[in-house]
Amino acid sequence: MKKAHTILVVVWTLLAGYLLTLESGTFPWWDAIWVLLLSIMAYGGLVSLSGLAKARACAGIVLVVFSALIGLTIFTGWPLGPMRFCGLDALKIGGAFPLLPPLLAFALLTLAQKTAAQIFPSFERNGLAAISSGFFCITLGNGLLFLCKTRLWWLWNPWGGGDAYIPVAVAFVSLGVTGFFLARIYPEDTGLKLTRWSPEGIVLLFVNLLFLTVNVLFVAQRL
Repeated sequence: MKKAHTILVVVWTLLAGYLLTLESGTFPWWDAIWVLLLSIMAYGGLVSLSGLAKARACAGIVLVVFSALIGLTIFTGWPLGPMRFCGLDALKIGGAFPLLPPLLAFALLTLAQKTAAQIFPSFERNGLAAISSGFFCITLGNGLLFLCKTRLWWLWNPWGGGDAYIPVAVAFVSLGVTGFFLARIYPEDTGLKLTRWSPEGIVLLFVNLLFLTVNVLFVAQRL
């Protein structure tokens, strides 16, 4: 079942990746479908590991915290920096609060936590949370061009030197600290210590390869 699930998600990621590299106005609903698939897979892994009640609690906490970060950013500009969220109004609450970024953050953190547990099965909770947060931030950093330029999920342009780097540093420190504490609440998968296998690691790898491909294409088009 795990192997079939992994193959399905990887193939879907590749198909979605092709469509998501097109202009942002093309097939806009594929963004939602792709993120929902990742979120459902991540949530399904939590349910199979720890049961429905614990999975709901874990997913609920992660979604609420990331939603709070995004809401605070919309109203104050901190901690994630100067952002204006774009995309379909149908995927926003009140025409301002986006639904997809919190779901994507939940999916990526969950994939990162399971991948960290797969690679470092002997790590304790704090060490595993630090690695998970690192994987999470690396994946988000790798996906910046994809999210900000290719798909235009949000407008975020703090580049340019001087004080412009401060929002970038604050954003990634905030996400890293948040990711660390949230990763600590995930249930331990003792089965990975025996099998060292999970589909989440494969999916996270393909997501990063998708982001990396978009980065290379984006840079090549401007040479």
